[in-house]
This record gives sequence, structure tokens and C-alpha cells, in this order.
Amino acid sequence: MRTLCLILILANVLFFSWSQLIDVHVSALDRDTAAVATPPPRIVLAREVTSTPDPAQIKDVQPPQVAPLSDAAPAPTIAAADSFSCTSVGPFAELADAAQAQAALKAAGFTPRQRLEQGELWVGYWVSVQDLESREAAEKALKTLLDAGITDVYLMPGSDPANVLSLGVFSDYQRAQRRAEEIRALGFSPRINDRKRAGTVYWIDADLAEPGQKIDTSLFQGGPGKIMRLELRACPAPVSG
Repeated sequence: MRTLCLILILANVLFFSWSQLIDVHVSALDRDTAAVATPPPRIVLAREVTSTPDPAQIKDVQPPQVAPLSDAAPAPTIAAADSFSCTSVGPFAELADAAQAQAALKAAGFTPRQRLEQGELWVGYWVSVQDLESREAAEKALKTLLDAGITDVYLMPGSDPANVLSLGVFSDYQRAQRRAEEIRALGFSPRINDRKRAGTVYWIDADLAEPGQKIDTSLFQGGPGKIMRLELRACPAPVSG
């Protein structure tokens, strides 16, 4: 009997210790709020465009003046659409890119239609020297640049204006700016122009459920090493029969 009493007393002591030290309830107001994770930024890479520029299709461009801190390309440039009932996405130079965009729109619940038209495609930023007064001055400038280690430079034949030195076409403005700064340091006055070429392009038309409906532009993000300049605009009016 004495042993049973000792066991009961010991059990009560253990229960009291457990309830006071271990089984402690914390109020929901005293708990720390869980931190919300912030997703990492999306990375888009750029590839260099190596096509030869045609001076007749060169247009001046005034990009924002930014310091050349990184080689990363900007996200695909897409113009904002207004309250359209049908939106066109494009232009696409390659059929494969247009087909990929069409499939992405279909997966997002749209009914896309593909069409062809003649238009212009952005190629890149063209760096050039165009203020040379004569053929002799252009050839002398060409030699100076080659001696300085700038090998991707050539004197354009039959250009208008004449005596133009081409110094490369770049898909990234910061790279074009760095090249222009290299040329300026050698005593020349380089220019950066927007380079476009004419040709057959693809557009994807998509009817909207209601005017003002937004199309998620991330659907048209290019793959690694690829950058596309696209725009959203109203679909062309149907041709009456």
C-alpha cells in the first residue's frame, strides 16, 4: 500500500512538470507571420545580329542613355494595346516563331489566326561613321581603326551618303554604345541607328472576349539566346467582298 501511494505521488509530480514546462500553448497572435518568398527576376539573354546593313533602310533611334553595366538584353519590347476587340501580335520573321506564338495563345484560351503581310523587321542597332568628307578620308579612317584592333569594320560600297564606315549591328544597345565609345575615343564621331529590313512577316490575330482584355506578353518570351521585338495592335479591318 505504501508503494502504491508513492507511485501515485510520483505520477502527479511528473504530470504537473509536463503541463507547466512542455505542453505550453502559444496564442495565434503571438506567432510570427510567415515570410512570403519573392520569386527571382526573369533572365533574358541576347544574341548578336550579324546581317549587313542597308543604308536606305537605316532609321535614327534615340534609346535611353544608360551606363554599359551588363551584357544582359532587355525583355522583349511589346507596345501596349488599347481597347481592341481583336489584337494582332507580331511581326514574326520565322514561321516557327509564329507557330509557337499561335500555340501559346491557343493554350491560353484564344482562337488565333495566322496571316502574312509585307512589313519591316527590326534587326539591331547599327554603329557607323558617316561624316567622312572623301574616299581618301574614309580609307585613312579605316586603316586607323584596323591598326587600333577593330577588325569588324569595312567601307560600304555605293552607300548614300557616300564614304560610310560600318562598325557592326548589335541586338543590345549597351554593346552598340560601348562600340561607339571605342570609336569616339579614336577621334571619330560614330552614330547609332535603328536597323530594319523589309520582307514578308507573320502576324497572329486573336479575338478578345471583351474590349480591353489583356494578352499576357510573357507568352511570347524568346528562348535562350534569342530576343524578339514584338508589338500588340488592332487587327486589320476585314476586306469587304
